[in-house]
Amino acid sequence: MRAAAWHKQGIVVVPLDEIYDDWDRAFLSGIATKLYGARTVVSRKSTPWAEGEVIDRGDGETWTVVATTGKSVTLQRSRDGALATLGQLGEGRP
Repeated sequence: MRAAAWHKQGIVVVPLDEIYDDWDRAFLSGIATKLYGARTVVSRKSTPWAEGEVIDRGDGETWTVVATTGKSVTLQRSRDGALATLGQLGEGRP
């Protein structure tokens, strides 16, 4: 999905926890904060995802948690009912 966003729309999706250089992480965080606003405690919460919870990725798509296990969270896209996992979407909670 990240590769498709890059190739089709020129959008780079990079999880900050995968950026190990402090300067690069600060630079990317600054850009994201300028574009989308500061992250809140709610957006960084470390509690597990709950069934029925809605995830708004800020890209016009919303996903609803439909199932959770110890290792995976399954989501359903509101637009067309497509299913995906958090891993496929690159989402997660530290």
